[in-house]
Amino acid sequence: MFLLMTAFVATSGVWAVEGVPSTAGEPCRFVEGMRYSHLVINTRINDFKANTSNAGFGVFDANGNRVEQAHDGKTSLDYVPGLVAKAILEAVDYYKDSQEVDVAPWFYAVQDYGMSRDITSNGKMGKSFDDLNAVKLYFLLDQLAATNRFDKGNYTKETTHNTAQKRFADALAGIAAANSNYVIRESTLTGAAGGWWHKSSYVDQMWCDGQYMGPALLAQMLCSYTDYQPISGDDWHLLVEQFRIAWHYLWDENQKLLYHAFTADPAGSAASKWAGVSAEKGAEVYHSAEFWGRAVAWYFMALVDVLEQMDIAGRNNTSDYQLLYGYLQQLGQGIAERQDDDSGCWYQLLAHDGNFVANNYNGSYSYTTKPVANYLESSCSSIFTAAYLKGMRLGLFDTDYIPLAKKAFRGIVEHFMVADGKGGAHIVSCCKSAGLGGSNYRDGSAEYYLMGKDTKPTSTQGSDFYTEGKVLGGFIMAATEFERLGDAVITGITPVSEITNHDSTYYDLQGRRLSSPSYNGVYVKNQRKTFVHR
Repeated sequence: MFLLMTAFVATSGVWAVEGVPSTAGEPCRFVEGMRYSHLVINTRINDFKANTSNAGFGVFDANGNRVEQAHDGKTSLDYVPGLVAKAILEAVDYYKDSQEVDVAPWFYAVQDYGMSRDITSNGKMGKSFDDLNAVKLYFLLDQLAATNRFDKGNYTKETTHNTAQKRFADALAGIAAANSNYVIRESTLTGAAGGWWHKSSYVDQMWCDGQYMGPALLAQMLCSYTDYQPISGDDWHLLVEQFRIAWHYLWDENQKLLYHAFTADPAGSAASKWAGVSAEKGAEVYHSAEFWGRAVAWYFMALVDVLEQMDIAGRNNTSDYQLLYGYLQQLGQGIAERQDDDSGCWYQLLAHDGNFVANNYNGSYSYTTKPVANYLESSCSSIFTAAYLKGMRLGLFDTDYIPLAKKAFRGIVEHFMVADGKGGAHIVSCCKSAGLGGSNYRDGSAEYYLMGKDTKPTSTQGSDFYTEGKVLGGFIMAATEFERLGDAVITGITPVSEITNHDSTYYDLQGRRLSSPSYNGVYVKNQRKTFVHR
């Protein structure tokens, strides 16, 4: 049974919300049954940042009236607030029939953001998948608006639908343009031909991050955009190829992890400053040097999301599906092996533990001159947890990762959640940003990810004391999945061969009928139906 957020007095002082102390910066304690999605949405929806820029949404009441303006410094769609918006809508969708919380204010806040922001020109021209990722929010926004339960706001369901269709059309045009203009050519590197550049400025580069931003969006459009116009002869295969190419150049079989990015042209200037890359003839190294937590997390989450869409589209018997399914099993195992035993969380640099210390990095391009130890990082920990929980719910894993995910979620609360001093909570220890190239200091070395000027993590100190949107979105997704798990009665993982005595009609956890059972058959008893955890 989950708890509502109730006030009480603890022996150590007054707690405004159970588990959340009253003093800013003080760590929260994990409370069994707390609905953490409610806590962080209610306290952070208007107050978070995209890297260092304000990105909070407007605040609305249950009747759709604005009671506080947005604190958003960006005038176009951005992938960070877009991620938060999508995560909030997932919570809205799950709790829309709940008696515990009125989700209408959450919906209106996201609707206002989505209706007042357009895709950047770079996104529409296919120059940046980062600028397209926020379009994912419109799928649930349109679907929820169509239910008529949120008809008191400033926008009709027709207006919302029309805006969503326009965003889908522009995003599809952007992806098509990228596929024509910003793609690795056969003449550059045969094995990488057809791979989409991460951005137009990152010539011949593919990043782990980009698989979440581009191909995962295309998969959802293939399933849900009714006016979809094909980009190629087989767009499902086209998007799977992006994962295959990236995997081929980024996967390390010994470490069982993915490097952050690769370049198809190690002798070119675009990746000339990267650590790890070598253009030596006959001994080329195409990938960057380190396994950065959040980059791996994006690829991991993208696999779960794309397999979900392929299941919906009835493509789970294809070789493309089996390829991604295999990637997910291998990466799931590799990430699990890197989980910190004590905290349940993951480090900024996955191949190292807390004993690794960076002592110096590139002079003025470092944010500090003091040594920086590898640290437990909140955004990758949250996204990993969300992906494990969602993947288990959908039946996408051959291994039971529920105990791992439960430990991870508790660890996130205990190690990263702190009081904001206003009755709510911040989530800190989030790497604000990291990349490769573009500037001399982004060389992708271990020292860069710990000391680089743009990589400084949030904390409880001074101007760094805030919640960054990448961990906020990741945490809301993880919390909602964790709460779904708590609301279900999991009876265990059972081989399909052992379910012959069950009803031959199968359902997912939302009650949708499935054509066949899942691979590993996780069953949930729910009243008169036997639900299959697919």
